[in-house]
Amino acid sequence: MTPPPGDRLSINTATLREQWRLDEIIAGCARHGILGIAPWRDQVAALGLRQTSRLIRDAGLTVTGYCRGGWFTAQGRAGLSDAVDDNRRAIDEACELGARCLVMVVGGIPEHCRDIAGARALVEEGLARLLPYARAARMPVAIEPLHRCTRPIVPASIRSPRPTPCAIAWATASGS
Repeated sequence: MTPPPGDRLSINTATLREQWRLDEIIAGCARHGILGIAPWRDQVAALGLRQTSRLIRDAGLTVTGYCRGGWFTAQGRAGLSDAVDDNRRAIDEACELGARCLVMVVGGIPEHCRDIAGARALVEEGLARLLPYARAARMPVAIEPLHRCTRPIVPASIRSPRPTPCAIAWATASGS
């Protein structure tokens, strides 16, 4: 079987975080002709945003997605403003990197909580507050609907509403 051409591949840097530092992942992608990369914020922070941006640009790579924004539900209603502010910073970072989108893992239900409707409401409010900023920055937001924390915004003990329709509903409600 012939491997796909490098311009059709993108490496999510989380998959190699145990083996290589981000600068090594960037160099490895370039060395093997893999032209797409999706770095994670913690890895970028460790290397430095400007340094990461320069290395990616110098290697001729495309940032296919910047991972990750979201977590609107992590601290409940009390933490929503902080989550939105952090996501604004993630958008700014994604712009600096020239990313095609900011990948969002919107968050699950806070521990010891069963309020699915409340968690969904936090996500909807967080997206509603964030998306005007994303639009102004011309940064697409990609909701990861099948992530274990988004699926379907319920604790493991509860299985129910499908996540993809929720993500579509959020995108539709936000005018995306």
